[in-house]
Amino acid sequence: MEPSTGPVKLFARPQLRRPYLVAAWAGMGAVGLLAANYLRQELGASLLGEIEPQAFFSPSQVYIKDGLIRGPELPTTRFYYWDKGAAHDLLIVVGTEQPAETYEMAQCVLNAAQQFGVERVYTCAAFPTFIHHTHEPAVWGTATHAHLAGEMEVYDVQAMDQGSISGLNGLLLAVALERGLEGLCLLGEIPVYATQMINPKASSAVLAVLSGLLQVEIDRTKLLLWAEDLRPEMDKLYDVLPARIREVTENPEGQAPSLPMEAHGAEQPFVADETFFDEIARFLEQHSRSESDRGEGEDPDSTPG
Repeated sequence: MEPSTGPVKLFARPQLRRPYLVAAWAGMGAVGLLAANYLRQELGASLLGEIEPQAFFSPSQVYIKDGLIRGPELPTTRFYYWDKGAAHDLLIVVGTEQPAETYEMAQCVLNAAQQFGVERVYTCAAFPTFIHHTHEPAVWGTATHAHLAGEMEVYDVQAMDQGSISGLNGLLLAVALERGLEGLCLLGEIPVYATQMINPKASSAVLAVLSGLLQVEIDRTKLLLWAEDLRPEMDKLYDVLPARIREVTENPEGQAPSLPMEAHGAEQPFVADETFFDEIARFLEQHSRSESDRGEGEDPDSTPG
């Protein structure tokens, strides 16, 4: 297989064993994006290729640094591969921002993935509800085929019977279905009052289910430590909420309807960029240093971007 031409640029030609595709783009709480990026980091997945952003993004601003105008920084959509699976190898797609042309990018991603014989597609997203940020988030799920529900039930995934999933984290599965591929979306609960905050706790819950479905072992310790690190910010946000919102959150019996959706485009509450990945790296580096100072083990990988 030769490297592709057009918007997808492949840098390698691995022979993959019945691969599954895991893909996520920016969305509420960065839940899916963080889960997919953490997965590829912990597995040590290798860079496979990228999608040229000019075909899907139109820059609307430039940046000024040291008094000079710099060129626009376009979002990245990168492919990674992991070829050490017992039954299924993995392709992992990480997109730092939702494109304007979502359907076209979905086609582009699957065109590339099917060159490697992808058999199933997994995506991850957020499920905003009136959960309190100190509670353990549930994982919701939906699939392209009824027989996949049983696989999710094993991991106590709650069925998403209706609603919508906006952006590529949902649309990719519809395009996969058009092509006869199986697909599942796992959605981690996040508080409705914190959709603009990174939520590694929800990402960890999603990743716990995803790693089970993929039959890979993933240490989620760093995600959970990061969630604890962000706890004071969540507390401060909660303290300034209107009393009626706090009442609904603290009273499960009178809970308002959940909001099974992930916004994107003009209403997107969170957009990932290099600063997002820099923040991850800084946190992991700080944790790495503290662990080293206490002599409690080896330094974790601190380069997720």
